[in-house]
Amino acid sequence: MGKYIKPTEKEFEILSVLWQEGSATVKLVHEKLASKTGYTTTLKLMQIMFEKGIVKRDTTTKQHIYKANYTKDQAKEYKVKQMLLELFDDDKALLIAYLSEPTTTNS
Repeated sequence: MGKYIKPTEKEFEILSVLWQEGSATVKLVHEKLASKTGYTTTLKLMQIMFEKGIVKRDTTTKQHIYKANYTKDQAKEYKVKQMLLELFDDDKALLIAYLSEPTTTNS
C-alpha cells in the first residue's frame, strides 16, 4: 500500500469499525455504522478501499471478510499532516507554539 493513501471521511468511518472489530463483513460494517449509508453504498466503498489498498479482503468464504490494511498510526500521521497544512500553513513551529499555550476558556 502506498504511503500517501488519503482515505475519505466515509472510509475513516469504515476503518474505525474494522479497527474495533478486527475483521468484518460488509453487513457487519453496515450495521455498526447505524445505517448512515445504504448497504450498497457501504459495499461499494469497501470495494474501492480494497482497490486503493486500504483494506484486505478474504474471499475464501461466501461472505467476503474485510480487514484494515491501514493502521491507526497511519491515520494519525495523515490527520496531523492534514491539520498542519490546513490550519498552520505547514508550519510546525506554529503548531508547537499553539500546543504549548495554556488552554483558555471563554466566559
